[in-house]
Amino acid sequence: MIHAVILAGGWGRRFWPKSRRSWPKQLLYLGRRHSSVQNLFNIIKSEIPKERIWVVGNKNYSSILRKQLPSLPKKNLLVEPMAKNTAAAIGLACITIGRVDPGAVTLVLSSDQIIKQKSGFLKAVRAACIKAEEGDCLVAIGIHPSHAAVEYGYLKIAQSSKRKAQSKKIYKVERFVEKPDIKRVKAYLKSKSYLWNAGIFVWKITSILRAIEKNLPKLYSGLQRIKKANGGPKYKSRLVKEYNRFKNISIDYGIMERARNIYTVVGDFLLADIGTWANLSSGLYPKDADGNIIQGLSKGIGTYDSIIFSQEQHLIATLGLRDLIVVHTPDATLVCKKDKAQDIKKLTQILEKDKHLKKYL
Repeated sequence: MIHAVILAGGWGRRFWPKSRRSWPKQLLYLGRRHSSVQNLFNIIKSEIPKERIWVVGNKNYSSILRKQLPSLPKKNLLVEPMAKNTAAAIGLACITIGRVDPGAVTLVLSSDQIIKQKSGFLKAVRAACIKAEEGDCLVAIGIHPSHAAVEYGYLKIAQSSKRKAQSKKIYKVERFVEKPDIKRVKAYLKSKSYLWNAGIFVWKITSILRAIEKNLPKLYSGLQRIKKANGGPKYKSRLVKEYNRFKNISIDYGIMERARNIYTVVGDFLLADIGTWANLSSGLYPKDADGNIIQGLSKGIGTYDSIIFSQEQHLIATLGLRDLIVVHTPDATLVCKKDKAQDIKKLTQILEKDKHLKKYL
């Protein structure tokens, strides 16, 4: 059967100051009726029964996740004792699902993704599930790039696969590159052989665990010890002990860059990863006549192509701005060039080292 895994563990440093340790980006409403994790859950449950939807979240957010996802079965919220990135989170989900459905195919999604064109998304998911069921392979959904974006990973389509011009838009992946620099990205777009990695994966539990065993053997061994303790009185203590040992590594770096059995399904839908404020310019939020995305109270003259977020009736007045991000919260304000949005993470790391400023994270 098909199971869905929604990863909801990170706090989203690049989305500071709205995203905080106590309330991460995937739980923010950002001027919408639902948070991104709620939107994703609602889309998935139209295709997969909620009994087969699993959410992996950090213990700090478990109570908020339960409130935002009241229809999610209690046992389907997998609580990590600490954040150790996506390889550990996916591994935990797979060994848990494997106890009830050893032959399961899992659809893995990130909760900070905003998906539009639901029908195109579900069509790609169905095709990826069929491919994953056929054999020992890892399937990544790819998107034709619309611009040179450094915040995405890239999938290079194998030329032999590309020449076959498969009608179902399923190709062998020659190379997986996680977040290349702008120079390489421009070369990728020019070659027309690369797709954005949407961060949406489909695989059989047996396939991904085999890949973890090969490429991250210490993680695999720890997961097996957790699996043996699952259902017993020592499960929680074993979970904490093994998580303390796990390497902090993403599935992208730990598995996908090393694997050779990757295929991609080309998706025909609009996707934005709200990893940074700049991603909001990807067509998911309405823009005014001057190309600005504005939420809250703002008035500007000569302000173009900027992102302005305010709250609590705090007026942001702008004059002569272009390509800026301005975000006001009650205790912190960010002013940033859009092309520097990726570096907000570095700013939060500086704040974290200052005993007087880390309270703003």
